[in-house]
Amino acid sequence: MRYQDGQSNERSLPAPRAFRSTAVVLLACVASGAAAQGQTPTFPNPRDLLNAPPAAFVELMQAARPRPMSVENMGRIVRSLPATGEVTSLDPRALSHLAAVRQILRATNRDWYEVKVIDVPQAAIALHARAVLLITKPVLNVVTQGELQALAAHEIGHEYVWAEYEGARRGAGQTRLKELELLCDAMAAVTLHDLGLEPSSLVDGVAKISRFNRDRFGAAANEAFYPTVAERMAFAGVVQRWLRHGR
Repeated sequence: MRYQDGQSNERSLPAPRAFRSTAVVLLACVASGAAAQGQTPTFPNPRDLLNAPPAAFVELMQAARPRPMSVENMGRIVRSLPATGEVTSLDPRALSHLAAVRQILRATNRDWYEVKVIDVPQAAIALHARAVLLITKPVLNVVTQGELQALAAHEIGHEYVWAEYEGARRGAGQTRLKELELLCDAMAAVTLHDLGLEPSSLVDGVAKISRFNRDRFGAAANEAFYPTVAERMAFAGVVQRWLRHGR
């Protein structure tokens, strides 16, 4: 899967360094014209992005960022959501977590997203229709603020691969779906690193959510479409070394 701010001592995140830069560096593995048109940056394999310096990939993400949803489409998407199930009464911890999510959205120019907490027993966070960040209520108790910010950064990554992901899902392309999930992990890690946040928070959050759901509900029906926690940890280690050393 993929609200009014409460009172909080909110700390502003710095603008990503790439957002202040005027240079645009395109990677050779990107489909021709993708960045200029705001289309999906295409990587045959998530590890392909490690062939260029991290700064080049940050610039690519900026250049290829999809356009914001129009007001008309946003209204249509929000109206299509179920009339019941949204959680509107939240405790201070939950409100503080949501404020942290909005920091990430503002820092990445996604403050036009709608953010909604929904009353679902499983722990999950997902981007619906490239416009609404849905967070189930258990997530707010399972992960830390930093982990929730990292999970939101992963969902932002899905914007870049939206069409390809939908195509792979319809075609039951399990291998490609796993690769795209790892690519979104890498995008999240790059975003967090560029904001001075901890990239490892993503896998920590994923592990907590996975453990929470498996302990209560067993294996998920769509588990085969996602990398295992171990696979994500291994890839995260490679990405973090790349971020530290530039290769």
